[in-house]
Amino acid sequence: MGFFSQFLKNLAQRTYYVVSGGSRSPRYPREAEAQEICRSIWDCTASHISKAQVLHIVLDDKGRVSKVKRNSPYTKLFERPNPMMSKQEFLYALAYQLESKNTALAWIDWDGANPRAVWPIAYSQFAVRGIVGGGWAIEFYDMDGRQHITALEDMVVLRRHFDGSGVAGLDNSPVSHTVELVSDLDDSLSSAAKFANKMHGILKQKRSMLAADDVKSGQEEFKDRMAAAAQNGGGVLVLDASEEYTPVVTNAWAATSTQMAMVYQRLYTYWRTPAEVVTCTANEQTMQSWLGGVIEPVWEQLSQAFTAALFTRKEQDFGNRILFSGSTATGASWTTKLAIVNDTKELGLFTQNEFRELLGWSPVEDGDVRMVSLNYIKNTDMSKYQLGVSSVDTPKEGENDDAVQTE
Repeated sequence: MGFFSQFLKNLAQRTYYVVSGGSRSPRYPREAEAQEICRSIWDCTASHISKAQVLHIVLDDKGRVSKVKRNSPYTKLFERPNPMMSKQEFLYALAYQLESKNTALAWIDWDGANPRAVWPIAYSQFAVRGIVGGGWAIEFYDMDGRQHITALEDMVVLRRHFDGSGVAGLDNSPVSHTVELVSDLDDSLSSAAKFANKMHGILKQKRSMLAADDVKSGQEEFKDRMAAAAQNGGGVLVLDASEEYTPVVTNAWAATSTQMAMVYQRLYTYWRTPAEVVTCTANEQTMQSWLGGVIEPVWEQLSQAFTAALFTRKEQDFGNRILFSGSTATGASWTTKLAIVNDTKELGLFTQNEFRELLGWSPVEDGDVRMVSLNYIKNTDMSKYQLGVSSVDTPKEGENDDAVQTE
């Protein structure tokens, strides 16, 4: 049995009896998927979202990070979310679906108390139904029209353009007219280009009362003379006194470049992604504003959604969280990156490998140790430092750093 067959088997391993009614997602028009501008915007945003680092962390009672559990099964879950996908591919699929449909779904496959895999759900439509006897389920139809029903608690739901009136984000109908207009402009440009390549000129024969057959034979004869002149006559065509030829100059652009740019800009504005970001020509300020305004909110949304789906309320009360994070400084200029390195190298904020990652370089062995200047100490350790008293915090005996914090 292949992994996809096993996935469908696991998805359908429990039967849920649901009641009719419930809130349903809107139908999503697919015209935008055929537009290269829309796909380029979605690809750009999904590519940047998929760069996130995913970690299981534990917060203390003051909301500060007390532990980073890199070997936790929850951290490892995102290193290989399922047999089909890498972490980057999984996050890309979720982000692409969120951009194109305004609602993204992911299903968690549990192995007892531990997550075994997590899958993005490609759906055509879904609805939230009440389960007979209590609880909620999601009923969705895949792209082949097959129906699936699974518990809502096993689903991660991400939404944009969400007004709280239903279970899904609103559709992209506000931009449908623009997408149609872009399609019309593309068709017009294609037709104009084809016409320009086929229509070269008008031949006027200065002889009165020509029969239709004579006009046709004259046209064919003139066409042969033009072809012969192009091949063997050095490109020179000789006309007699009874003929007049007028070249047809066709502008291949059915609309001006300014008009087309204005239409395209409406798509960039709707998805809040400048054209310069899509084409990788944005300056540092534009890139930083876009990362902070578009990418970071999605990372925050992913953190909250997967924390709620993977941890019980009690485990969350003890500080367990899933954190999606990245550095907006990756979009900074080389000068800014070097300034960050120079200004923080003595503070112990970054390890050597984190500095190298910021600069786009590969990690090195023993590069995950924080180096700090002896000129700086904790404010709570000043008296110990003056008196020469050393204090080293050691883990409690029997403490498992990889387990979920529950006490």
